[in-house]
Amino acid sequence: MTEKEEVLCAGCCKSIGLKWIVAMDQKWHKYCFCCDTCKKQIDSKKSFFFEKGLRTCVDCAKKEDPSIGEEKVCYGCETPIDKVWVIGLDQKWHSECFKCCECSRIIDPTEKFYRVEVEGKKNPKCTDCRVVKGMATLDVKDKTCPGCEEEITSSWVVALDAHWHKACFKCSHCDRVIDSSEKFMTNLGKPVCMGCNNDHFRKKCGVCGTPIVGTSLIYQDSSFHYACVKCFKCDVAFEEGDHENIRIANGKDFKHAECPPKPDEAS
Repeated sequence: MTEKEEVLCAGCCKSIGLKWIVAMDQKWHKYCFCCDTCKKQIDSKKSFFFEKGLRTCVDCAKKEDPSIGEEKVCYGCETPIDKVWVIGLDQKWHSECFKCCECSRIIDPTEKFYRVEVEGKKNPKCTDCRVVKGMATLDVKDKTCPGCEEEITSSWVVALDAHWHKACFKCSHCDRVIDSSEKFMTNLGKPVCMGCNNDHFRKKCGVCGTPIVGTSLIYQDSSFHYACVKCFKCDVAFEEGDHENIRIANGKDFKHAECPPKPDEAS
């Protein structure tokens, strides 16, 4: 006869016996499945809330949010919300309805956005589509895009102390539009995307051929990643910034200062 497996309650971790309830894919004593706020027993067949490891009955949840149990209507499309929604501008929305009123990009309510009025109704506008009403306060020189030298009449991006059409702020090397949220560099005062900066403007390591970011080991006309250069005596790479511990032998080979030279080596 095989030993019968003991069933433990998910609440008190004690043996349940012959009767239990199933909730949240676990077995419980009936009296252990209760609200963590009021400590009253929760009917596992009815609605309850579970957040951050805590169970909350409907009555306690309604004290925090009186709208619980009422029909939820999306502020954007004004149709009922079935299950999932987001909160933005102090209203409930279908996640796909909370989008920029200008470019229609869906906005995550946790990201930065702007509130604008459209036909008397609150709407979000993404950071790429800057608030148009601010255009009236710009100086004449700021209304001219340095990319196309034409007047800016709607949305813009601000970069390099100037206002640009979104489509005009692009890499001066590959002509790709640079998103206002991505990192870029400059060359002769013009924007350069990171890809082109690495490929065409950064120094390349004389060993691996990849761009060098940060400090480098320089000898004559070549630059190297420290990790790419090894002592020709002990075959150990040099540590970044360890200039005083590096010696040149035979006019081309790197070695640690503590590694003794051979009698025929020129230092």
